[in-house]
Amino acid sequence: MVNIDKNLGVNHEMCVPNSVFDNLIWGIDEVCHFTKYAKGTIYNLVSSGEIPYRRGRKRKLIFIPSEIIQWLKGE
Repeated sequence: MVNIDKNLGVNHEMCVPNSVFDNLIWGIDEVCHFTKYAKGTIYNLVSSGEIPYRRGRKRKLIFIPSEIIQWLKGE
């Protein structure tokens, strides 16, 4: 049985708790999981400026999920 919220049109069966999309920012591990790229590949893309990223505290790499999705689509 599928539970669909009639007001919002949300299919609650498809909502996955602790999904990678629950986070507003991703670290390198989440980007690797989503893109299926190795960490070394992501680091190379960062160093060449080919992937959108930001630096967080202590120069930690952070990524915005919507930017990564657009980047993968080639936009």
